[in-house]
Amino acid sequence: MTIPALAAGRGYFGASFGTLPAGEKVRSGVVLKKVFRGMAAQQAGLEPGEIVTQINGVPVSDPQAAVALLAENSAGQRVRLTVIDKSGDQPRRSHVFVTLGTRPSDEFAKIMRAKPVPPPCVHAPSSGPSQQRCSGAQAR
Repeated sequence: MTIPALAAGRGYFGASFGTLPAGEKVRSGVVLKKVFRGMAAQQAGLEPGEIVTQINGVPVSDPQAAVALLAENSAGQRVRLTVIDKSGDQPRRSHVFVTLGTRPSDEFAKIMRAKPVPPPCVHAPSSGPSQQRCSGAQAR
């Protein structure tokens, strides 16, 4: 499950959180699912796949808790995250400071919540493996 961290009180984090995958060695925390370009999380150097284990020294148990902890802060406030980066040979724990931004426009928020559009279906009989066939509601 992915929970967008849309507005953090009057501050804005600019990322979405998800639950830790099954079998993850880290016992508590949330995974960064998306980091939105130009927003506070990206400006602080955070990347998708990193695990946030604490926000301002408070352990994070699930995505809802992460959003609630961020919501306690206003735009311009600096928030300290404890992050585990697993992109290298060994997991690396670090502290990242994020200065929360202002909430983006409602139009931007709509884009962030939008679901991906499925590719168009092909109504003609398939002439090769690269063409997609319609099924169910797509075929109508």
